[in-house]
Amino acid sequence: MEGVKSLLSGKVKYLLLFIVLLAAGVCGISVGLDFWQEWRTPPEQIVGEAMLYAAEAPMYSYTSEAVRIDDGKEILLSCMNGQKKGENVHLFGSVDVVDSQVDVYQIGDTFYRKDIVNGSWMKMTGQNLEATEYLLQEINPLGCLILHANAEVTELKKENVNNINCRRFQVRSSGENSFLTSVWNEFFYTVWIDKEHRLQKAEVIAGSHEHQGEQLKLTVYFDWECPVEDILPPV
Repeated sequence: MEGVKSLLSGKVKYLLLFIVLLAAGVCGISVGLDFWQEWRTPPEQIVGEAMLYAAEAPMYSYTSEAVRIDDGKEILLSCMNGQKKGENVHLFGSVDVVDSQVDVYQIGDTFYRKDIVNGSWMKMTGQNLEATEYLLQEINPLGCLILHANAEVTELKKENVNNINCRRFQVRSSGENSFLTSVWNEFFYTVWIDKEHRLQKAEVIAGSHEHQGEQLKLTVYFDWECPVEDILPPV
């Protein structure tokens, strides 16, 4: 009887070892397939998916900084914070070039802008609405992240962004923001994209139409994890 127990015990050990090795092999094959599939995915597709995710994601927040580079000297233009939930956006921060604070809500198709002097909220209609839309084109960093389909994409070395391992890509595109393209040209993008194909960081550098040696530099950091409360009209 003891011999039978010993034999069964040995077989159970080998069976368990086989199951463990099989599971490890399956996991290894799965990881390998994922790596192979990711490796053979065209860079243009990865960047395109990340841009589309940023446009369609239901919720996220971001911070941005814009500077003007004039003959190597950086001049701060704006520092903005943004939140998006559903169709609604809240954008606030400082526009240093005019020494002013900005606080704007977009609730569906309606804009609300805070009067910094008296603290009241203005609901944008007519000419005021056009002015606010123009302002948003200028200060909203997401407006820079719309690329032409024929953008040239080159993969660079991987880098960590806030302890997240990212693939880094350089993109050359003319952009599609009507305000920006009227002032700036020769857009060069660097984007850092995580394994979920989400933007973790984006940097845009553009040259001036009129002033040689003058550039715009915009840097945006994204946060996809922190929850965003419902964005409601401020009044």
